[in-house]
Amino acid sequence: MQHWLHRISYLDYVSYPLLEAGYISIGWSDLSTTTFLKKSTDEEGDYFDNQFNEKWGSLPKGRYSLWRFLAEMKKGDWVIVPSWKNFSIYEIMDPSAILPGSFEIKDNFTDWNGAKILHDGEGRFKLEGEEDYLDIGFLRKVKPLFENIPRYEYADAALMARMKIRNTNANISDLEESIKKAVSGFKEKCPINLKSSLINLSVTKWLETILKELSPDKFERLVEKYLEKAGASSTELNPEKNSREKSGDVDVVAVFEPIKTIVNVQVKRHEGETSDWAVQQINDFANAKQSVSDGYSRVYWVITSSDSFSKEAEKLAIKNGILLFDGKQFVQMLMEAGIGNIDEL
Repeated sequence: MQHWLHRISYLDYVSYPLLEAGYISIGWSDLSTTTFLKKSTDEEGDYFDNQFNEKWGSLPKGRYSLWRFLAEMKKGDWVIVPSWKNFSIYEIMDPSAILPGSFEIKDNFTDWNGAKILHDGEGRFKLEGEEDYLDIGFLRKVKPLFENIPRYEYADAALMARMKIRNTNANISDLEESIKKAVSGFKEKCPINLKSSLINLSVTKWLETILKELSPDKFERLVEKYLEKAGASSTELNPEKNSREKSGDVDVVAVFEPIKTIVNVQVKRHEGETSDWAVQQINDFANAKQSVSDGYSRVYWVITSSDSFSKEAEKLAIKNGILLFDGKQFVQMLMEAGIGNIDEL
């Protein structure tokens, strides 16, 4: 599959209604015949160039846009059509271009100004009441995939720059990743954000450094420092360590006095996947605290340095209202809170 950019600027008051009807269009109506359409793609371009020489006595550079439209665009390719602030993405549905005479025009088909668009049955368009024909020479059948994507919110710098080229069309398959990123962001309603981009680039390196530099004990203290930075009135490490009636396990407890809330955290420093054992430990601890009536709300977390939690851990957490934070999520939390006292571990 190839990716194409196709600009609509010439005769936009007719070309955009055609696009809404499911067709991208291009000019060169002087060449719009069945013979030209067939021979241009069957004879490797010789006939194509010869026709330009016969018609105008020259080979204009703009002919390459027509060649791409007729010979290189294939069924299944994506076409990006930019407009003033947005862009839309279409899929080519036909194996080859068609002539305007093949277009089944509807009774209510009008231009932007409400003037009825007609064709004479011989492959030429004109507006009702007008004598001159419109320079619409060839069409490609398309279906919309994603429409009206705000370009300044979802197109990265490379895609944005390419949408400014002056050619009628161009092969932009080298920007496939940029296009995929724009589509993904648009579908998830997640526009490009400089802060988010910088954080995402940094998270992996931060996590690698944490795993390399910190022992399990120091990782627990890092979680404690985070909670202090987040506004905890007081914190405590391993408060149940020497308790004879220990039930479950908690590594860090943080009291947020102004809101009468206690955050209890089970901390795991390892790589790979965190199992449901970590969730079970904090859940047992939570059950042991159910009878406590001291005016404080209690919440329960599991913070791990690993990449993910097992499905069993996720299910157990959901069932018992426990929040799970993997390594990358915790690093982002650290970044948001700041790391001014991070070396005091």
